[in-house]
Amino acid sequence: MKKILIFTVLPVTSVLLAVFLYFHFFEGWMYFYLSQLMRNYSFIDYITIAITAALVYLAAVQIMSLELNLKLLIISYLIYFGCLVFLLFAKDSHARGISFDTFSFIEPFLAGNLRVITIGNVIAFIPIGFLMWKLRSYQAFSLAVALIIAVETTQYYLTVGYFDTGDIFLNVCGIMTGYLMIRFANFIVSKKNANKSAS
Repeated sequence: MKKILIFTVLPVTSVLLAVFLYFHFFEGWMYFYLSQLMRNYSFIDYITIAITAALVYLAAVQIMSLELNLKLLIISYLIYFGCLVFLLFAKDSHARGISFDTFSFIEPFLAGNLRVITIGNVIAFIPIGFLMWKLRSYQAFSLAVALIIAVETTQYYLTVGYFDTGDIFLNVCGIMTGYLMIRFANFIVSKKNANKSAS
């Protein structure tokens, strides 16, 4: 029964969810950051939906199996990092600048511009935090800060964005959210295994 669901219902559900996510969240975010690209290549819409559906499907398969499949996990992260690198460095802004107004995102956030802030700067970086599950909290935080500063610096020198302390703050929040989520999940699993061993 599980195999039937994985090969029939799950692919359809993944595509439908991907379409929903695209039109309700991703489309506005992508037109904000990749306006020129989106205007010139209409097929980007379909590619985005296909990639989202693939990631949703790969994650759902592992959740249904109640175990991590190393091959599927590697494929998922290869797709994820490929998309992330593209979105970070394929901007067509040709802008360069520095902004130390760390909390400038609060005003647009309160005004309702949630998609760009939450998806682009926080949620998109959560999966990186999952990879830090073996690190201590201060190590994960230090690595997250160093990684995002490196990304912001690279964007600055490639003239594809600003070196923005607000982005650094939000991106690091995203990574640390992923880190805390995976540490909490590991704690719950360890506690359940300990209870099983005790009984």
